[in-house]
Amino acid sequence: MHAEPFEYTHADSVSHAIRLLEEIEDSQPLAGGQALIPLLKKRKIAPGTLIDISHLDELHGITRTDSGVRIGALSTHREITNSNLLARLVPVLPAAISKISGGIQVHNVATIGGNIARAHPAYDYPGALRASEARIHIAGPDGEQIVPAAEFFCGACKTCLGESQLVTAIEIDSWKQKRCGGYAKKKEPASGGSVIGIATDLLFEDADSSRVSEARIAANGFQTHAVRITAAEEALRGCIITPETIESAADAAGNDIDTDVILDNKKASADYRKALLGPYVRRSLEKAISN
Repeated sequence: MHAEPFEYTHADSVSHAIRLLEEIEDSQPLAGGQALIPLLKKRKIAPGTLIDISHLDELHGITRTDSGVRIGALSTHREITNSNLLARLVPVLPAAISKISGGIQVHNVATIGGNIARAHPAYDYPGALRASEARIHIAGPDGEQIVPAAEFFCGACKTCLGESQLVTAIEIDSWKQKRCGGYAKKKEPASGGSVIGIATDLLFEDADSSRVSEARIAANGFQTHAVRITAAEEALRGCIITPETIESAADAAGNDIDTDVILDNKKASADYRKALLGPYVRRSLEKAISN
């Protein structure tokens, strides 16, 4: 199937892109296109105009900040996976993004901004951003705002983005002591998306310690949007990481989960997803400490 006919234009800056989105009825931004183009071809959406923002330098780059790291919205999967800065400061993010399917062609053009704006439940970024307590920078007609990842993702393919707004960057704080990150994913065979994907961000008390100061664990593909697995986090907080504490966290993962909101669809049943939760929390923790 082919896309419906559409007009094409390009923006000269973020402010120009926002103005075009305001002025042109039924328009959509185009970044890497890896989430957008399949929707166009399947005619699930049919915008009248695509506004190309893929060349805007102000949306590129992964840079150190006073508090941590800033990731431009047009940073690609490949740039994030290969970033030494992210591997050192926020290891859960490259760990998760390396598991995205699609091959080098997709990874060289798909962007973090486009991915999270689509916010599909089976995507891998949302859980990593929830686990790392990222903040999403948004620009729109009323100026700029910063939204915690916990508030950005609102449901299946739903975000807090309003009309004529764009994701411009993602910001994540660093940790002065030891930090480990891991990701374990059960892939859906056809799409490569997450039946379940567990992102783990472990913050330790000091550089040489195995005692967890804070554990952040989030699941993709489990509910309509990425969620924190708080029972597993609480089982680890203040504990020394051992095989026994990992097992305790895995066993606790399903506690306090509302089974009515677990995804239940043709990809996997709710019961199957719940059965995978503990084992994949265990795998994610093991990957984190092995890294």
